[in-house]
Amino acid sequence: MNTDEVKKNLELNRKFKEYEMKIIKMAGYLTDHYIDRALESDDFSQISSFLIDYFSGSVGKPFDVGYLVSKYREYGLNEKVEDIDFNVDDWYKIMYEINKPTEIPDEWDITKDMSEEEYIQYMIEKRKIENDQ
Repeated sequence: MNTDEVKKNLELNRKFKEYEMKIIKMAGYLTDHYIDRALESDDFSQISSFLIDYFSGSVGKPFDVGYLVSKYREYGLNEKVEDIDFNVDDWYKIMYEINKPTEIPDEWDITKDMSEEEYIQYMIEKRKIENDQ
């Protein structure tokens, strides 16, 4: 990896951690909101199913950050508690960048159309590079 790629990866990881902290904070505030509503109404059935389904991510579905953000804003928690500047599109772009497969060409793709002489030369060069590292 060159220096620019390292800087890009460090920035990507920094943004990812920043968004993770925002997600945890919003989930906490939203949970508090549901707990307060349950205490006021003395009905805890709604809160338990909501928290289990949407914040555990364990019921066979992934954790949905878009849903979390929409509920946070729907209940006005961004105005009552704290306006957490959370860009869902940016979050999904970061997640794509982190989870995208590396595009390393397969050796077969590189060598399949080479003649025998080209292949031998390619292998010699490859071994030189491996030995230099």
